Amino acid sequence: MKINLSEIPEEGRSYNFDQSTGEMNEALADLVEQRPYTVEFTLRPLGNIYELRGLAKTKTSDLCSKCGWDIEIPLETKLNEILMRNEGEYRKQQSTTGNHSVDFLSDSPGVTYFEGEAFNAGELVHEAIAASIPFYPTCGVEKCVHLEDVRRKQAELEAEYRKTEQLKTGHPAFASLKDLIKS
Repeated sequence: MKINLSEIPEEGRSYNFDQSTGEMNEALADLVEQRPYTVEFTLRPLGNIYELRGLAKTKTSDLCSKCGWDIEIPLETKLNEILMRNEGEYRKQQSTTGNHSVDFLSDSPGVTYFEGEAFNAGELVHEAIAASIPFYPTCGVEKCVHLEDVRRKQAELEAEYRKTEQLKTGHPAFASLKDLIKS
């Protein structure tokens, strides 16, 4: 879903997309599958750059990192980007400032480069949503909802495994007899 930036008026332009409009269905298919989504943003020029601000809402599926159950994760992603024309390498793309390892803690905008007169809004929204998916999703905020069921099932499987191993090696009482027969 490409947007021609030269057509954006000075006061900016608002965009609204959802599954029924279809413009971002292909770009978001691998993240949201057939789930509904809404993407709303405003794009306005600021001199020779553009400001994009908005919100993307959807759900995605994953596995709970504690119990392994399939869960749906609601996502609400803020879009706050500065769009800059890619004018080639500047100073060999080296940073002149210090460590930026904590930049993600602020609400400052990100920077996205584009070439030509258009930029791919679908790609930008896809990356923003993908980055907002939690690393360790859980099915409950305070406590994992299915954790007791998982522990019970794990104990059953461990008992079944011990029983199977015991059948393979025979009863412990006969283990000493096997050693006598071998010698």
